[in-house]
Amino acid sequence: MTRIAAAIAGLAVSPCAAGEPARVLLLHVTMAPAEFRLHTGDTREALKVRRDRARAVRRFREKQLKREYGKRRESWPPEPARELTRLEEVEAMAEAYYEYRKADPQGISEAVQEIAEFFQEKRVARSGGRVRLCASASEADLVVEVAASRSAKTLPTQKRPDRCYVLFTVGAGGAMDPARFARVPRDYRTKKVSLRVWRIAGPRPERPVFYFESYNGGGKEFGCVNTAASAASAAVDMFIQDNYQVLTAP
Repeated sequence: MTRIAAAIAGLAVSPCAAGEPARVLLLHVTMAPAEFRLHTGDTREALKVRRDRARAVRRFREKQLKREYGKRRESWPPEPARELTRLEEVEAMAEAYYEYRKADPQGISEAVQEIAEFFQEKRVARSGGRVRLCASASEADLVVEVAASRSAKTLPTQKRPDRCYVLFTVGAGGAMDPARFARVPRDYRTKKVSLRVWRIAGPRPERPVFYFESYNGGGKEFGCVNTAASAASAAVDMFIQDNYQVLTAP
């Protein structure tokens, strides 16, 4: 058992047994597969070229679409709007691959634990609720995967980073019908700006999950990663609240 698995197992998680009330969604929190370490053979320059190319393609096409349909994007026909969204997401993912090119396993571990503890504490505070932690992804309704963590210093002279970011996904677990999860609007975004969380990309056929990035707000070295993970926790909670009816409908 890995250290992360042991830590999660130490929480009072649900055994994912049958017979849970229909209103309760079982949530599993874990480390994502090494998706953002697949390009360890790529140089920094190669990742930068990929990012810059995606940005150039998006900008070029955006100018074309604005000339054809006007500057007000909300007035465009659906297909051109979707096309630009797809290009923006390709750019955002290329940016993520570049920014997270140096993995921080310790940061990922801390984020997984922080998110799991958030939902455990919330359950205790509310004596139940709509969400319970689950020890198994295969039997969970929703799975949160922490994909990567990164940090930076506001000033080079600082001893420790004070800006921390966590990249994570929200997707369907083994107990969730993929068709039901697909009812969540693909363009879903958290509406609470103060969460310091933004959407990177929506579900894709090859990876039907929502990508988000959270930020600690900067300026504080102590608890830098945990604060970013706390923002991620709140965003996951809001995702469930906003889409609860869709996720639990027959």
